[in-house]
Amino acid sequence: MVDTSFPGPRLASAPAEPLPSSNISRLDWLLFVLFVTGMGALLLRGWQFYTLSVGERVDHQDFRVLGPSSHLGQGYGIAGTFLIFTNLLYLVRRRFAGLSVGSLRAWLDIHAFTGLFGGMLVVFHSAFQIRSAISLITMGSLFVVIITGLLGRFLYSLAPRPDFGRLQRQLQLLDQVGPGMGQTMSRRVALVTPIEPPMRCSLFTVMTTLPSFWRELRQRRGMIAETIAYYDRYHGGELRRFGRPLAECTRLYSAEVRARAASALLRSWRSIHRFSALLMVSLVAMHIAVAWYYGFIWALSD
Repeated sequence: MVDTSFPGPRLASAPAEPLPSSNISRLDWLLFVLFVTGMGALLLRGWQFYTLSVGERVDHQDFRVLGPSSHLGQGYGIAGTFLIFTNLLYLVRRRFAGLSVGSLRAWLDIHAFTGLFGGMLVVFHSAFQIRSAISLITMGSLFVVIITGLLGRFLYSLAPRPDFGRLQRQLQLLDQVGPGMGQTMSRRVALVTPIEPPMRCSLFTVMTTLPSFWRELRQRRGMIAETIAYYDRYHGGELRRFGRPLAECTRLYSAEVRARAASALLRSWRSIHRFSALLMVSLVAMHIAVAWYYGFIWALSD
């Protein structure tokens, strides 16, 4: 039980702290502009050709320029393949997270950009037509990779990032409300057993674990509410001046639980994305090998 036999010192209202900055960085905007500009330029270059049917394209002047086997069409494919393989460097960066070669967030942004732009170039390489089973499967796996990657990036952007330094500062402010309110709140919240899912788990396992995270979240909020109610009986006047630190503590303690839940969800989702990416890379390599082999045979026959 906390000693409340003496009132805490009278203090002015808690100083306001700056709000966290936006999650959208300059690199995000730059890559977005590059993607939109690049896609617009490619569409503008071949719009008349791509909107024609397969039979009508033969008579178009761009048939030997933008077709899959043309120089420019093959250039789209080579550039797209290069970006797709470059995209895999993000896995190396994650493996060696301690290297000081840019933040993981910046690498993730570049990973998303190279995946999207590389996939777009592959689509333009195909001239928006699928003519073989390998091309169909490759294109299907490419879209699966892009969709799972976009959803994963969306989940990553929504995942809260608890600021433990900010939490400690808010708790120190609350320590001035009566004798050690911040310390008491911290100890009571620590009584709630944290949910830690296994490092390697399936998406189904994570989804079944989510209710446990919400239960921990409710328990944390209950501990905070009990602490506030207890101190309000003895130091209600001082406590009313610290509405913002109280709200911040509640938000940050909740964000820590949400961050663990989001991390588990991202790990399971990442396994699906990684499998799709490896399948796509294998199919792209097979597509290149088949195209090179038959092109080589045709060149010899000529």
